[in-house]
Amino acid sequence: MKNILYIILISCIGLTIMISCSEKEESSSSSSSITEDISFDPSSVPDNATTVAFGQSYQYQVTTDNNYSGTIEYSLSKKPDNMTISLEGGLIEWTPTTDEHINGNQPHTVTIKIKTASGYVLTQTYYLTVTGSYVCGNVLSIWSGDQRSSTDSSKLLGNVTAYTDNASSGDACGNGNNQSSGNDCTAYNNYDLRNASLHLTHGPTASATKGSIFFYNQYDNTSNLYLFFFFGDAGNSTANTVKLDVLSSNNSSSDVVKVSDDGTETSRVSQSESSGLYTSSYKSRHVYQSCCSDGAVIGPYTGTDFKILVDVGGTSSIDSQTLTLGNLDSFKYFSKDSSSFALGDVDNFTIGYSTSIECSN
Repeated sequence: MKNILYIILISCIGLTIMISCSEKEESSSSSSSITEDISFDPSSVPDNATTVAFGQSYQYQVTTDNNYSGTIEYSLSKKPDNMTISLEGGLIEWTPTTDEHINGNQPHTVTIKIKTASGYVLTQTYYLTVTGSYVCGNVLSIWSGDQRSSTDSSKLLGNVTAYTDNASSGDACGNGNNQSSGNDCTAYNNYDLRNASLHLTHGPTASATKGSIFFYNQYDNTSNLYLFFFFGDAGNSTANTVKLDVLSSNNSSSDVVKVSDDGTETSRVSQSESSGLYTSSYKSRHVYQSCCSDGAVIGPYTGTDFKILVDVGGTSSIDSQTLTLGNLDSFKYFSKDSSSFALGDVDNFTIGYSTSIECSN
């Protein structure tokens, strides 16, 4: 009777993966040797499975080669707390939600164990790094495509952080910043439309050839969210027309247009209410040129399930008009944590609440 141990070290795109296979001891009554044609696919832990942003839902599907058709049981012998793997499917899921999960520059060790019906055991180890910083409250995300009904994790572009004021210090904004106390950084005052252009206190820097979209949180990271978008700034010599549609669902507040450059260029087409949740449709048409920028603010958005689809491909149910970006160099979603997501080649995208992180962590 014998035990056989195979250990293979594989270097895969800068990632060292340890795979081991042990054969269980045969019984004395067995007259034939036990063989198992099964192994982990070394490419099954790609680079995009070795990092996850704080608060982001992490998924990794463990795969084996196609030569084995027997029953496999999956488990994790090393993992960060709260990480799970499905016993029969091999799907790893986890969301880093505490300060300890960020773990400095030390990555988390994840060791996967699979066991065959006849007792063979294989293990695979890889290292998972959590990026970003600890932020409590609502975690917002951005996905490509229409994800209002159910979110597809494979379409996740990343997590986003709302720009916020600082209510505790009586932040002042708006024309002249002339209020020295109180919470005057409303969505309207933060946009600060004057002289045919916006003058943001909280948000990304405007550019003559850039379209920008972001969330602004009036007071904290759990309520009073507003969607801001604007195009261009002083310095563009040619007038350009931008067309997009905004469709929101599951909002626990009755959202409205808070700011619209040039009056009616952004308008609410419809709104319905069911069980205290609102579904709304907006159309937005803008022209920006050398004198000014153009944009709008919609909100507030509250609750735990709201989703906002921004249609930049002309496929929404509002009308059949297509988006034209003129000579915009880019259209991006901006996050307060200095990250951004290029959206110029994305037909439509969804922004919304993803999960919640307790501030007591």
